[in-house]
Amino acid sequence: MNQSNWMPIEPDLNTACAKFERPLEELAAGRIPALVIRQAWPDKNCSELIQRMIDEELLYDPDLPIPPKFQKQSIPEGYYREGSSAVPSLAWDEQKVTGKSRIDIGSSLGYRGSDQDAFFAHSTETNELFERLFTDHPDPIRLLYDSLEAFSVDKSVVTAHEPDGRKYGAGIIRAHYGGYTYKPHFDSVRLREKRENYAVHDFEHQFAGVLVLQNSTVNGRTAQGIMHQCLWQPDVDPHLKNGTFHQYAESNGIANVEVNLEPGDLYFFNTRGIHEVPGVAGGLPRIVLATFIGFSSDRDEIFVWS
Repeated sequence: MNQSNWMPIEPDLNTACAKFERPLEELAAGRIPALVIRQAWPDKNCSELIQRMIDEELLYDPDLPIPPKFQKQSIPEGYYREGSSAVPSLAWDEQKVTGKSRIDIGSSLGYRGSDQDAFFAHSTETNELFERLFTDHPDPIRLLYDSLEAFSVDKSVVTAHEPDGRKYGAGIIRAHYGGYTYKPHFDSVRLREKRENYAVHDFEHQFAGVLVLQNSTVNGRTAQGIMHQCLWQPDVDPHLKNGTFHQYAESNGIANVEVNLEPGDLYFFNTRGIHEVPGVAGGLPRIVLATFIGFSSDRDEIFVWS
C-alpha cells in the first residue's frame, strides 16, 4: 500500500459526523476514500440471508456442481453496456476468463440499461423479490438507506425513479465465485455508460454503498477493495483499458488504500475514484449487497439504484 494521510473514516456514523459537518461532501470531493461502518449488520443476519438465497435457488452452493441456469446468468468480468448499445463493452481489454462467475440478484443498470423498457420491467421484478425476501426478516437495504441518510445530514434517500414514476432496482446482491476480479476501473452513468436518457444521469456525483455479506478467503487472505487517490479523467482511460494503470499510478505518485472489510461491514465510496477488487479464489464466494448513489449538493433527495 502506498502510505498517505488519505484514509477511510471509521468505525461508525458518529465518528464521521463528529469529524465533518457534511461527510458526503468530503466523499464527493475525493478528500477521503471511504466512509466505513463496522459491523453495521450482525454476522447471524449475513449467514441466514445467504442460506435463504441458496434454499430459494437464487444462488448456488459452491460445494455442489453449478446448475446450468447459473452458467447462463453469469456476468463476465469487466462487462457493461454504453448508452443504447446492445453490445457489451469491456471495462478493460480482456477476454472472458473461465472458472469465474458473478451472479446478480437484482437489476444492473450498467448491464441491462441499454433497453429501458426491459430494464424497468426487470427492476419491478427485483423490487417485488426483495420485498418478499425481507418480509419478516432483517432488511439490509433499509439499513443501507438509513445509514446513507444519516451521513447526508439533511437529505432524504429514495430509490431512484423516473419523472413518470418508474422505479429502478432498490439494490443488488452480487455473488462472486472463483476469484472473480474487478480490475482498476471507475463507474459513472454520466462519464462511462453515458446514459443520458435516465434520471440518474443528472446527478453531479456518483457513490457506491456496499455491505459485505460473505468474503472469499485463501490462506488467510481475503478479497478486499483498493481505492486509488485518483478521480477519473480522460487521460487515465487508456491506462485502465490496456492494463497499465498500476504503472501510471506508481510513476505519478498516486496513493492507494486497501479497505479491509469483514461480513457485516458497510462502506460508501466515490465511484469516480479509480478502484479495484483483486479476486481471491477461495472455497466460498464473495457476496455483497451493493447500490449506486446519485448525490448533488443542491438537491434535497439522494437517489439509490442498482
